[in-house]
Amino acid sequence: ATAVFDNVDVIPAAASYLLPAFWLTADIGNVGVNGAAEASDNTFVLAGAGADIWGTTDAFRFAYTTMPGNGRITARVRAVDPMHAWTKAGVMIRQSLEPGSPHGLVLVSAAKGLAFQRRQTPSGLSVHEGGALVGAPHWVRLVREGALLTAMTSPDGDTWSVIGSDVVELSGSVHAGLAVTSHDVSRAATAVFTDVAVEAD
Repeated sequence: ATAVFDNVDVIPAAASYLLPAFWLTADIGNVGVNGAAEASDNTFVLAGAGADIWGTTDAFRFAYTTMPGNGRITARVRAVDPMHAWTKAGVMIRQSLEPGSPHGLVLVSAAKGLAFQRRQTPSGLSVHEGGALVGAPHWVRLVREGALLTAMTSPDGDTWSVIGSDVVELSGSVHAGLAVTSHDVSRAATAVFTDVAVEAD
């Protein structure tokens, strides 16, 4: 007997039933230690290892949903494991799940403050723009208008400051979600996010 299959997709091993509808989670790149993600009452807890979200390829834990066009993702980073000064947690918009994908990330680090980091082209070098030297808890937001990403932060979710804007090679539907990297391939760091919202324009 013959059977024909199309539109085949493989769901990451981490159980997506622990996340809201239409959300998935995966380790991106060579993380070294498997991560995890779960959510309850709009509080997301992510554990992610990996050397970094930086350079020409990334290694981190991602919990994500689809952003079909323009929109924004907002979250309050309530806590970040102080495992390493550059342990990072934040909101990300990413073209694909490939380690070298173009993306933007607005992050709260364990000890290096806030930042807007991005990779403008596939497997290109990352670019850094620093924000205030503060830590969690703090609000972060990333706005997409076509290929233009604008990074914003807020201490209270009401008053917002722009860290920067940049053009990133994004087209069509993209992945928008939460990212955590421990800056260590031997251990996973945990971050807690609340008030997560993905909105379309």
